[in-house]
Amino acid sequence: MKKLLNPLFALAIVATTFVACNNDDYDYEAEREKIRQQEQELDNIFSAEAVKIKEYALANFDTPQEDTLKYRYQVLDKTIKRGLWYEIVSEPTDDSYEYKLNSSRQVIYPKVKLKYTAKLLDGTVVESDLTGSDYDFNQTSKIINSAWAISFIPYSIKLNGDPIIQAGLTKDGLKKGSIIRVISPSPWAYGATKTDKIPANSPLVYEFEVLSIQ
Repeated sequence: MKKLLNPLFALAIVATTFVACNNDDYDYEAEREKIRQQEQELDNIFSAEAVKIKEYALANFDTPQEDTLKYRYQVLDKTIKRGLWYEIVSEPTDDSYEYKLNSSRQVIYPKVKLKYTAKLLDGTVVESDLTGSDYDFNQTSKIINSAWAISFIPYSIKLNGDPIIQAGLTKDGLKKGSIIRVISPSPWAYGATKTDKIPANSPLVYEFEVLSIQ
């Protein structure tokens, strides 16, 4: 299954690796400083984009909601919000789809048919599918990123009656008929990668309309 890693989780792996190293000649402080610098760069991006994203949400969404999930850095003594804003445009017309967990207690990502657009904060459309196509979260894709996963999956999924946190935006996740608008900080979208239409470190405004899900 495709792993939709986020930048903070990737840094956590690096931090755990250097802490677990048993080589006496290993330069722990140098590696720790490297991670600190990476986290500081990431934090600067989140902080700079947060103001712009909030302004856009309050000005353009009828019912803006702020994602309140927080992450703690591995080296920096700081906790930050994930930074997304969203609004539910339409509730599901069919809520029969059930998100499930695999043996590792991670969500099994769906296959969906949907319409979507992605815009810069200035309104420029940089991606769109206005007729509706099939998308598989389990396959490698240039456009399916962490922002997609966060938007689609539920916040938690019950296993034997206990909620297992999956960290999606909404309680039940997107289903057939769902329409949602999401503003994503750049680290959850394309990050520092520049494309033909998307400058590096660009927050994106997504709108997803789910036509079917399985």
